[in-house]
Amino acid sequence: MYNIRYHLASLVAVFLALTVGLVLGTVVAERGTLDNQSTTLVDDLQQQFAQIQTDNNALRDGLERDRAFADDVVPALTSNALAGKNIAILVNGGRSNGLNATMAAIEEAGGSPIVFTFASSDLGFDLHVPEGISELLGEGFTESTSAPATVAFKNAIADALAAELRQSGPRPILDLLAKSAALSLSSPTDFGAVDACVLMASFDGQPDEISSKIAGALDVRGAVVVGAEATNQATGIAVETVDLGFSAVDHVDTPQGAYSLVWLLSGRASGYYGIGAGADAVYPTISKQG
Repeated sequence: MYNIRYHLASLVAVFLALTVGLVLGTVVAERGTLDNQSTTLVDDLQQQFAQIQTDNNALRDGLERDRAFADDVVPALTSNALAGKNIAILVNGGRSNGLNATMAAIEEAGGSPIVFTFASSDLGFDLHVPEGISELLGEGFTESTSAPATVAFKNAIADALAAELRQSGPRPILDLLAKSAALSLSSPTDFGAVDACVLMASFDGQPDEISSKIAGALDVRGAVVVGAEATNQATGIAVETVDLGFSAVDHVDTPQGAYSLVWLLSGRASGYYGIGAGADAVYPTISKQG
């Protein structure tokens, strides 16, 4: 009886050992398989990442080549398109986004940019009316000497400024505004008649109202008006200008924007060009000059 019990116990022990061995063997095998799968997955991800880096580098190099090509081609396309034309650029104080690109595009096309920098919104008429300017406006405004200025007063200022800019000769209102530091100019006030205007002025993220009024008065007198803003600073000027019935670009700091600006200022195209949701196209159809 003892021997039978001993043999039974031995057999149970053997089977238990076999069972434990099988379980442990399975775990080890599965762990080895998981380790292999993890290694394979990491290798695949590293290969994909390396390929993505290679593709991105190729795309970056391609974009740099395209930009360099556009930078070289645009000046050739726009050469002399604005020859002999005076272009007023209306901007707010402290602006740099897009202004240098706008000036460069005009100069490369043969035009002469004249920058009008507004010190504050609405030329500061809501806080101060420069002494003597009411008399220059003539009958109906001689008593308008204190701030805030009325809408009619601002309209009259915009109209009078536009009239001065569209002709050569004395510019008493412009001189007075410059003397009072309501605005500053990049050149003396004795420049020739303004042929076109680039509207860029904005304050607190909103287009400057009196700048828009001046642009509108210039348009009535036959000048071309174009709104412009840069890709890295949305001011709402492009959309505002289009709403007013003028042309606009919202990527003036790009080669396509420079080309669009010159084509609009020269009268070769009209519309809204850029990358905004409401743009007609990125740039006007390219065609030979003349």
